[in-house]
Amino acid sequence: MELKNKNILLVFQGGNLGGAERQAFGLAKFLTEKRNCTFDILFVSSNVQSEEFKVELALSSINKIYFFGTPYIFLKREFTIKNLKRLKWSLQYLLKLRKGLIKCKYDAIIPFQNTPSKVAYYLYKVLPTAKYTFWHQLGLDILKYDVFESIAVNNVPCIIGNASNCLDMFKNDYKVKNHKLNLLPQYLSLEKEHRDKSTIIKRFSIQSDKFVFGMIAHFKSFKYHGLLLKVFEKFNKKYPLTHLILIGNKDNDENTLSIYNDLKKDIIETDLESNVTLLSNEDITDVLNILDVGVLLSLIEGTPNVVMEYMLYGLPVICSNHPGCVDLLKDSTLLVNNNEEEIYEAMEKILTSKLLYVRESNNNLERIKRYNVESYVENLQLILNKIFQ
Repeated sequence: MELKNKNILLVFQGGNLGGAERQAFGLAKFLTEKRNCTFDILFVSSNVQSEEFKVELALSSINKIYFFGTPYIFLKREFTIKNLKRLKWSLQYLLKLRKGLIKCKYDAIIPFQNTPSKVAYYLYKVLPTAKYTFWHQLGLDILKYDVFESIAVNNVPCIIGNASNCLDMFKNDYKVKNHKLNLLPQYLSLEKEHRDKSTIIKRFSIQSDKFVFGMIAHFKSFKYHGLLLKVFEKFNKKYPLTHLILIGNKDNDENTLSIYNDLKKDIIETDLESNVTLLSNEDITDVLNILDVGVLLSLIEGTPNVVMEYMLYGLPVICSNHPGCVDLLKDSTLLVNNNEEEIYEAMEKILTSKLLYVRESNNNLERIKRYNVESYVENLQLILNKIFQ
């Protein structure tokens, strides 16, 4: 198989612009411009599009977006009336997908994350022109362990994860053989853009002499903005010429808004309003241009896009030591466990040692060169050629 002159269907959860969707848009752009491919998108959970998604979509080469109503591909391992209804609903949904997509004559189906991967497998079976697909596990994503998922996982041609821990659930829970498991870290989808730092820090009301730490991450329970804020409260008392930026998107759902409001309340209660900037829906490139150190603290990661973006801008990175983060940052002394003492120590080391700062910055600028879309497509091609000989 060669990813050239192919009609490809991308499968998304919905219209939020996270790391997976950014990867998909970048892949589509490259394969459209360099390999003469064409692309459509299928939403499987919701057709609601965020403003960020709409902007990216307008700039993309995507032709059409499909959504076939409330999704249902789920069947428990039980004999009940409700389960028979689940089977009926699932088959009806699959038939709806087939009817709506069969005329499009897709050559390949590329999903992003687990539920889209389950759907992609069944599309691969019911669309006669679809010759290629795979299971695509990215970052913190869960399995549901239902019958349809079990069939898909055990019969999909191959599974691709972006970090070694992404493949553990398939090895441990589904006992998938190693030859079907493939590791493919994603590429850096952001292009570096220099902007005027003084203008941006003035807009965010940050003092020009402050050393700025920043964490760019979704306001989700598994992203530890609160832990970083707690450490920074102590750190700022000793080092008052420091500033912290916390940025995400509070408008994704009720949970993200709740986390944002809790952080805002904590900032006020700890009297840190002049030293902590809490942002939502701001341009990430603006923030990257004013940071001195990038931070990512979390429960689990695959290969995080934001760490690659920090590296692109030559920032030292304080990061939870998940396997995908270690793969990016190698032997960095700023990889930490998620405890206050280690995080504080890493912040202190990078603030007080110019030598360490320069070394970490230069290492990251050099390491990130490996993570480009050309190399990603080449490695994806190698995996698919191995499977679809």
